[in-house]
Amino acid sequence: ASPPQPPAELGKEFWWNEVPERQSTAGSTISFWNDSPADVSRQVTSVSTTASEADFRLPASRTPFDASEARERRLAAVREKRGWKHYFKHVVGVPLAFTAGISLGMIISTVAILNFSGGAGNGDEKSNALLRRPPAIAAQAPYATVPPPAWVPESYMAAMPLDNSCLIKNLAIPEGPQKFDACKFVIESTDEVWNLRGDVDAAIEKYFHEEYVDAGSWGRRIIGKKALREAVLSEMRAFPDIKIHITDCVCKGNDIDGYKCGMPDVLTGTNLGPSAYGPPTGRFARWTGLVESLVKQNPATGQWQYYAEWGVHDEWSLIQQLGLDFARVPRPALNNEPLHDCSPLVRFGPEPAIDKDDKADQEWHEEQAAKAAAV
Repeated sequence: ASPPQPPAELGKEFWWNEVPERQSTAGSTISFWNDSPADVSRQVTSVSTTASEADFRLPASRTPFDASEARERRLAAVREKRGWKHYFKHVVGVPLAFTAGISLGMIISTVAILNFSGGAGNGDEKSNALLRRPPAIAAQAPYATVPPPAWVPESYMAAMPLDNSCLIKNLAIPEGPQKFDACKFVIESTDEVWNLRGDVDAAIEKYFHEEYVDAGSWGRRIIGKKALREAVLSEMRAFPDIKIHITDCVCKGNDIDGYKCGMPDVLTGTNLGPSAYGPPTGRFARWTGLVESLVKQNPATGQWQYYAEWGVHDEWSLIQQLGLDFARVPRPALNNEPLHDCSPLVRFGPEPAIDKDDKADQEWHEEQAAKAAAV
């Protein structure tokens, strides 16, 4: 039997280029290219296998095959393989991700090693501070709170009482001229030393007496202008952006005997250098305090100066904000501040004088300085 011919609408090109040759075989007859399922016939006979004319008829919804369309699809596939998206997605995607993972791991390991070893280096102070930041203390649940008692505790009533009325007679301020603005002096001197970023050494030299006494937390004492300068510069290194915000001032005294002044303040700063509490943490802190000062006119120079100061600041809050372990903070085992019962820190009568305990510390310092000068 001669091979069937394709439908006239397809043309010879479609038949010879796209449809494989079919040869007659014995055993079955198979029909293709029917327009509907009703036209599909698969008949098995024992005579032959032939393709009918309907086998080559396209459905009504199909269009003749376009060779140029196939060529365009192949070209589009080639262009995609040559593009940068295909290159990064299929060629270098996996090696690039692998290399990035190794690099990121090396960076994290390096930072962790520097942090563990103290971050030694020659970088700027802030960078080194952040690298040397101590590990955060593990958070624990706060202690349970209890409601206040309904009445005065019996244990309190059984304790030894204290009467501070003996102090009152020693607080008298003698009469005298009061033309000097002591609060103005306190505010301006504090700004010149701590806030204005001017000549710090000149400000310390101007505003502090040679035998200046400073009493701080835990009963610590700083005596002498040299020791004061060291303490000030150390604090500035620990908190380069430190600022002292003065919230009030009150002074009592006279131009002859001097003035004792009270100044509450709020300190702010970022811990970028080593401090008296530990290594730099890079953390910002805000802590409050109160300073009482003895301000007098130096008879040798005529300059008003600080002779003594007693300052108490919320260092517990500061240490907590810095994230330091309080158990490792350098400090005395006990608070050695004298009780000063019945004796004010500054007594104006019969003559101006600081408390006897601070006076003894000052006299000891003077003796040591005299011995050192003699050698």
